[in-house]
Amino acid sequence: MKEQDGINLIEQVITDDNLWRAYEKVRKNKGAPGVDGVTVYQLKGHMERFFLPLKQKLKDGTYQPQPVKRVAIPKADGSKRHLGIPCVLDRVVQQAILQVIEPIIDPYFSENSYGFRKGRSAHQAIRKAEEYYREGYRVVVDCDLKSYFDTIHHQRIRGYLEYFISDKIVLRLIWKFLRSGILDKDIYIETTKGAPQGGPLSPILANVYLNLLDRELEKRGHRFIRYADDFVIYVKSRRAGERVMAGITDFLEKDLQLTINQSKSQICGATKATFLGFNIQNLMGK
Repeated sequence: MKEQDGINLIEQVITDDNLWRAYEKVRKNKGAPGVDGVTVYQLKGHMERFFLPLKQKLKDGTYQPQPVKRVAIPKADGSKRHLGIPCVLDRVVQQAILQVIEPIIDPYFSENSYGFRKGRSAHQAIRKAEEYYREGYRVVVDCDLKSYFDTIHHQRIRGYLEYFISDKIVLRLIWKFLRSGILDKDIYIETTKGAPQGGPLSPILANVYLNLLDRELEKRGHRFIRYADDFVIYVKSRRAGERVMAGITDFLEKDLQLTINQSKSQICGATKATFLGFNIQNLMGK
């Protein structure tokens, strides 16, 4: 399955309407400037000055993204989460691409995937968890992926994107964003894997890659819920949970080249599990 044959996606990306809608989205989201120091408040003038050259560079495939700016965000457990902040113009280009490819790709995502998708929410994911519990699936396999966004395999996601998108210029643009590098306190770091959190394309790329996991879980007949890189599988016994944990760990590490964080992964009773900050026992009043 690919987008309609003969339709040039880059032409849709660079329409005036699509680019200015992307600008509005970036402006409303605000956010810090990237490595070039241009702020969202300066973006409109920047866009107006360079609009025609920008469109031409996108059309002929010569547009070159700048490295993302690394920013560390403290987490509740004392560790840090690293974001990669693209410059504002790169955010507009990513958003313009997203607006075109999301309607093509999203319909092929799993019904059990709830994160970063229009019309889907954490609340719906929790309702699904309650449904599994009522059906008798009282044991949870909770797998934690170690540094997921930073470890997405570039060659594999590129191959998978080709399943959805045939426009070579759009594919090359996405590839350039993946490989644009990171600037961390004036030190340039090459990016050979990962899709740093912070850009508009990162969430859909994360979902594209883990759609492979979703399809594998469905093929095996598992009841599961995934919200971005958080996912839980519901089974009826601890023994079944142990089998599932072993099988899925093997699939993730061998087929997707992702790492399971063993210290944060567990098999436990559904009422003891916390998912997306919710506890089923509290929700159901048990």
